[in-house]
Amino acid sequence: MRLGRSLASVGLLTTLSLAAGCIDPPVTFCNFVGYPAISVSVRDAATGAPIAAGSTLVLVDGSFVDSVTVPEDALDQNSMPLVTPHSIERPGRYQVTVRRAGYQDWRRSDVLVREGDCNVFTLNLTARLKAIR
Repeated sequence: MRLGRSLASVGLLTTLSLAAGCIDPPVTFCNFVGYPAISVSVRDAATGAPIAAGSTLVLVDGSFVDSVTVPEDALDQNSMPLVTPHSIERPGRYQVTVRRAGYQDWRRSDVLVREGDCNVFTLNLTARLKAIR
C-alpha cells in the first residue's frame, strides 16, 4: 500500500510541475533508422495483382535522379514496394515514374515529401499500371 501512495505522489508532483511550467518541453528522441522518401507498390490496374518484378521506379527532384529496377525473374519480390537507394531521408518535390514492359508508364508530378523532426514522412503510393493492348 505504501508503494501505491509513493507512486501516486510522484504522479501528482509530475503533473503539478508540468502545470507550473517547471519542466522544459518534451524532448524528441530520434532513432537511427533511415526512411525512404517514397515507397511505391506496383499493381496491375485490371486485376490488382502485384507486378513489381520487371518494374523500374524513377524519382526526379531538380537535378537529383534516382532509380531502382526489380529483375523480371525476381517473382518473390512482386509484392515488395519499390524504394530507391539514394532517396533515403531526402525531402523534396518529386516526379515519380514507374515503367514495366507491356504496360503504360505511370507518372505523378509534384509529389511533396516533407521532413519531420527526425525523419522524412515517407509517402506510400500505389502505381496501378494499365496493360498496353
